[in-house]
This record gives sequence, structure tokens and C-alpha cells, in this order.
Amino acid sequence: MNHPFKHFQRKIRLWGSVGLLWAGLQTAWAIQPVSAPVAQVLEAQSQSLNLWQLADNPEVFIFDFPGLAYQGRSFNRITQFTEQQFSEPYPRVLNNQELARYIQASRRTQTDFAFGHDVLVSELVQFFNYALRDKVELYPEELVIRDFLLEQGLIRFWRGFYQGLRPDAVVLAVPQVQARKSDEPMVTAQARATILLHELAHAEYYTNVHFRKFCQRFWYEILQPEQREAFKRFLANFNYAVANEELLINEMQAYLMFTPDRHSFSARKLGVSEEELQSMRNAFRSKVPPIPLPMPGDM
Repeated sequence: MNHPFKHFQRKIRLWGSVGLLWAGLQTAWAIQPVSAPVAQVLEAQSQSLNLWQLADNPEVFIFDFPGLAYQGRSFNRITQFTEQQFSEPYPRVLNNQELARYIQASRRTQTDFAFGHDVLVSELVQFFNYALRDKVELYPEELVIRDFLLEQGLIRFWRGFYQGLRPDAVVLAVPQVQARKSDEPMVTAQARATILLHELAHAEYYTNVHFRKFCQRFWYEILQPEQREAFKRFLANFNYAVANEELLINEMQAYLMFTPDRHSFSARKLGVSEEELQSMRNAFRSKVPPIPLPMPGDM
């Protein structure tokens, strides 16, 4: 069914220098996200960026993009910083040339580096502070995210650096349905639903302490050592920083229970039998506390 929703368009400001990037902190966009249930978010389609705040979990904000390239320029550098830094001597934000080389080395492009994104406001604070520290010139699309956080009172700029005012809030990014383009892959309705559900699982992990503690117990007490290793191998193939066990646990639950598209996750991709995968899912389902997301058997 169709639901009314407001389309948002932002006029991107181009900055001439790094100094100007951080000087113009007072913005005039004042864009307000639409409060909506998941069903409305899922069915939305437009030619512009939609911004949502989940009606049943106001700590979750969703950037809903009309194109994968647009999404990539907005979030790829952030995701590389938060999820894929495992060889750097210290955390840092890659500059444009370094990011391009990293994506190319991953045999990806700006459009398919990641099909969805999830990040805590506390991680975004780190990202923008490190970019400020190292004078990294960010894309205009990334500055939209920064200014959105400032406008919504999620962060503030105080005495020369960013502070999180709601550090545990979550920002997600998902693509809208789109036909294949010359430089972008197709996003089907099924793919959009899968990406949205996967990212919502991450949001549930961040914002529901009971679910998070259950996932941690499931990882350490229910999964066998060889099963944990299977997930590490699977996630390493996507360049996740597998030394970060909190990241592993969060990704494990999102792939195991909330990624129904077999092109994205399957027993074969995990390197286990169908029976073993089903056994892990049954064990998870039998003990998980109540959550608002559908799991295998519900879909």
C-alpha cells in the first residue's frame, strides 16, 4: 500500500579549502526526517534522498538513497573507517586518493563497495574528528551527514572538536530500488528488503541491550569454535576487521538470521552444510528475546 511521505532534496555546498570545511558549521538546511514505520520505509521510492526516523525506535535514522553512487560517496569512507581498518597503525580517515586505491584493491567500485551501511553516532564523531585532525577533505555528500547530525542535535562542535550528544543513536543507509545502469548494478525489491532488514538487525543490536547480550552469549557459548571460525573466514572475504569481536558478533547475527537473500548469505558461502546452518538458526531462534524483526520461518 502507498503511504504519504515527504521527499527531501539537499543543495550540496562546495567548499574551496579544508579550512572552510570546518569553519561553516552553522547550516541553514534544517531538514527534518519523517517518522515512519518500517513498512513505509520499505515501500518508499523517489528520485531524491529520503530521511527517516523509525517510528517504533526513534534512536534509528535512515538515509534512503536514490542511487548507489550517491550512497557510496556518502558512506563508503565512513564504513572503511569503522569496519575495515585492520592494517593501519592507528585509526585514520583515508583521503580521496587512498580511498580510491583501497576500493580498487578490493575489486569494488564506489557503487558496490557496500550495499548498506550502519554506524553509531559515536563512531561518526570519531570519523569527523579524525578527518579534522588530519585535514582530510571530505566529499560534499559526507558533509551532508555531518550537518544532519549537527541539525538534529546528535552532535555538537565545541572548542575545536565534535562531541556526541546522543552517541548511541544509529544511522543506517540503504539504496532504493533501481534498474541496472551503465555504471551501477540493479537493486531489486527483494535486494532492498534484504539490505534494509540486515541493517535494521544492526540497529537492533546497538539499541536493544537484551538482544545484544543474547548475541554475545550465542557467539561465545552456543556456537562451536569451528563455527565462529567459519564466520570469521566469511567476513574476512568482505574485508571486515575480524580482530574486532564485537563487530564479528554484530555481523554474525545480521547475516545468520536477517539476510534472507541467498546471493548474499548461504550455507555454501559460510562453508557449512545446510543442516548445520539450520541448526545454528534453530538454536538462535529458540533462545532469542522478543524483537520486532522477522526471522527465518516468519518470511
